[in-house]
Amino acid sequence: MLRSHRVTGVSRENKVKVAAMSMSASSPDGDDATYLEWHQLDHMPEQYQIPGMLYAQRWASTPECRRARAAESERFTRVNHVVQYLFGEPVTQAIDDWFVLGARLHEVGRFPYRLPAVLLGVFDVVSCHAAPSAAITDEIVPYRPNRGMYLVVERPADDGSPFPWSPAQTDRLLAIDGVAGLWTFAANADLRPDRFDPVHYQAAVCYLDGDPVATAGPLGELVTERWEGAPVTPELAAPFVAMRPWEWDRFCNPG
Repeated sequence: MLRSHRVTGVSRENKVKVAAMSMSASSPDGDDATYLEWHQLDHMPEQYQIPGMLYAQRWASTPECRRARAAESERFTRVNHVVQYLFGEPVTQAIDDWFVLGARLHEVGRFPYRLPAVLLGVFDVVSCHAAPSAAITDEIVPYRPNRGMYLVVERPADDGSPFPWSPAQTDRLLAIDGVAGLWTFAANADLRPDRFDPVHYQAAVCYLDGDPVATAGPLGELVTERWEGAPVTPELAAPFVAMRPWEWDRFCNPG
């Protein structure tokens, strides 16, 4: 078992309770730069006025990332952008405020852009793991700077039973060069079913120190092995590059 780098004497409770993930395709004209600039400098920072909003990050695909995908279902093949919002208590109120704020920003003309939506889901945090190379506490991995992430989306068996990552699978993943940590998630069916996707996916976010494309090879092999005979339907296994402000043109045609 890999050694934890948790700091002793500090509360072990994770402040993050749920994650909202927004996955989008590219704009019809193929140029996402205007949207990305607005989202990074206006829309995403505005969310931090909400009590319970803890952190948010955006990642994008590139042509190189797309070629390195290990799996993509028909629904998820269009995903070029992923945003992860992390929420703590008061969770229910924070989620409600999140939707209210979006509506109010639209009313005052500060929600002028949208990308074609693929999935808007809300997930409970299932497990948190930091890689030995990162030397940080498991629960703060998302706050640490990263070069990108590897996203795994799965659809559990028809009865909705989760298929957790085994300790052996987790240890192998965390030992891969360039991996900083892994958080796993299961769909929350109770929070705002009127707004979030009704399909109860489970997800894993692998935070990367290494180049996302270079790391995608061994990660894809591990995930493919995980799926052999497993009671899940593979939906997506793909690398994404961390968005860097003022480099919008790098992602203006990510597909």
